[in-house]
Amino acid sequence: MPFLYTVLLVASVFFYILYEHAFSFYLFAFLFLVPVVLLIMTIYTARRTKVSFVESNTTAGRSARIPVKLRVTNNSMLPCPNLLIEIEYCNLLDGRNTVMKINTPVYPKESQLMTLTVSGMHCGTVNFRIKRCRISDMLKLFTLRVGKKESGAPDKTCTLTILPEYTPLENSISDYSEMGLETDEYSKTKKGDDPSEIFDIRDYADGDKLNRVHWKLSAKQDKTMVKDYSLPITNSIMLMLDLVKPSNDGDELAKFDSLIETAASLSQHLLDNGVPHRVVFFDKINNRLVVENITDEESHGEMIAMLLRAQMCDKNSIVLHEFMAETDNLRCGHILYISNQYSPEACELMNEAELAFKYSYLLMMDESSDNTQFYDEYAEIVPVFPGRLGESIQEFCL
Repeated sequence: MPFLYTVLLVASVFFYILYEHAFSFYLFAFLFLVPVVLLIMTIYTARRTKVSFVESNTTAGRSARIPVKLRVTNNSMLPCPNLLIEIEYCNLLDGRNTVMKINTPVYPKESQLMTLTVSGMHCGTVNFRIKRCRISDMLKLFTLRVGKKESGAPDKTCTLTILPEYTPLENSISDYSEMGLETDEYSKTKKGDDPSEIFDIRDYADGDKLNRVHWKLSAKQDKTMVKDYSLPITNSIMLMLDLVKPSNDGDELAKFDSLIETAASLSQHLLDNGVPHRVVFFDKINNRLVVENITDEESHGEMIAMLLRAQMCDKNSIVLHEFMAETDNLRCGHILYISNQYSPEACELMNEAELAFKYSYLLMMDESSDNTQFYDEYAEIVPVFPGRLGESIQEFCL
């Protein structure tokens, strides 16, 4: 259109020069003033047009079709012939930014709702941002930014959280409570037999042992009171997640999905069987080691939320090195080291530091990978294939 207008304007100039009739002047004046009028109209419309997200947070399962809604409002009395919306989105896992473009007209004094259907192919957190909105006149001679530039405005961003798919497991769980594991945590809901911590003091009942009578309090209350001891909570199983980028050319996000879903399913299986455990991973975005004690559904949900906001690391086994440097390294019963990439040094380091009685290496693999090439003298290597978690670890004992 700009090229066509230029041709018409040049033709009107020659027409005005060659012909002395008044019509040639009127034609030239009309074509000369058209850009001025279009510029004024475009400025007026651009200042009264607004684009925003309807919802700032959306949650959905993987492979679901997720609606992301935009509201486009034109408060001017003139139509908006060409509105170009640029939306930038980024999955925090790999940190790659992608831009999509939408071109639409908007009628005067109207607010319309646009729905973008997004397919949640991979787990994680996807941030959407309205990067730029520009309006053009009907001849596309001028292009102006819509509204005021509001960097970081709440309605200009949208966060999409894609949850992992849980696989129901039936794996057996070993009891490591008799191995003398140290702990300083006690149950808040169940009593036990640890005399170093008192769970509750109550009235005496038939069958209570005399050595649990609280003699001082009984004398003050003028009735027999007994002590209930606390139940130690030993996080005997640890899930250590190595969020390292795969070294091969396969679909790295597919492997990462498998890693997250493996960790989520194992943690839920342990929780369903009343086994408290610990999940450890390195948060690259905040540059810190995350150590979460999973004792209930709330702590499990918080762990999954933090994991979905994490990002893959370039350094191999960084979670293990940070864990050994920053924590007291209390020995646990079983460490499940979950990674996208095989590292024989990781198992050797864990064994030398005596972090656990048993080590297992859950390695995320492609369907075409050769799982016979890996052997480790310190740990049991368990290949896990995408979408086949239950089948991959069906003989695996926690």
